[in-house]
Amino acid sequence: MPLIWNEARKQRAFREVWVGYLLAALLLFVFIYNDSGSLTVDLKNSWYLIQQDIHRYVGALTAFLLVIGLSRLMCYETERNTSGLIGTATHGPNLTWGAKVGLSILYCVVIVLVLGIVNLGLHGALIGFQDAFMPASNCVYFESVPLTNITFCAVQYVFLLLGALYFAGFILIVATISKNTVFTISFCGGLCLASFGYQFVLSFRLNGMLGQICGFIFRFSFFGFMQLESYRWSSIIGWTGQWENVWKPVLFVLSAIIFEFAVLWLLWRRKAKT
Repeated sequence: MPLIWNEARKQRAFREVWVGYLLAALLLFVFIYNDSGSLTVDLKNSWYLIQQDIHRYVGALTAFLLVIGLSRLMCYETERNTSGLIGTATHGPNLTWGAKVGLSILYCVVIVLVLGIVNLGLHGALIGFQDAFMPASNCVYFESVPLTNITFCAVQYVFLLLGALYFAGFILIVATISKNTVFTISFCGGLCLASFGYQFVLSFRLNGMLGQICGFIFRFSFFGFMQLESYRWSSIIGWTGQWENVWKPVLFVLSAIIFEFAVLWLLWRRKAKT
């Protein structure tokens, strides 16, 4: 744990990260303020509207915070010319890798937990948590779920956490290969913009084989999982999913996360030997 806090102190020193946090907080409260009117007017469908928060903006904010918060993590020693110091300690590379991975996982948990508590807390307070413990009658991604409204919303944030870990692994791999923070932010941020552009604009316009290929890629990408689109497991992309099949995408994303961090370990070991 002390090594994880040491890595966290390195990240805390970068002013651009704090600027990103302030910007994300401002955007979150702007989105919540804009939602407040529709929630109080349409109380009957308020929990259905709250379910769509991840689809509309929480997933995008999470991706933004991951890019600005994790891109420098694997590049720090190289850019500060201190990478040689890691090898001078007993098990230095192994301990450093463990600390960086531990911080990444903790960072994902904290980001999703904070966004979830703030979003659900403020939205729930606006409607007085009315019908919070009633069975979820309307679901964004599934025909029906055997959960209450607030429980289903909490499960959605667990799904978001899995997608965040999936994306975090990718960011760390890109950073380890490139050893350059600017490239990592530009590349991963560019993928975010392209993905959200496809989801909200191009997906409605692409048809035929190209549309199917793009839909397949999005379905198994980290952005599809962060937007919860990939959990609606069905034979046809975009259709409402069946709750009893939710274990399939969960198993896939867990396998993908394990694979990414295994690749990251191999890349880090190779880097430590050179």
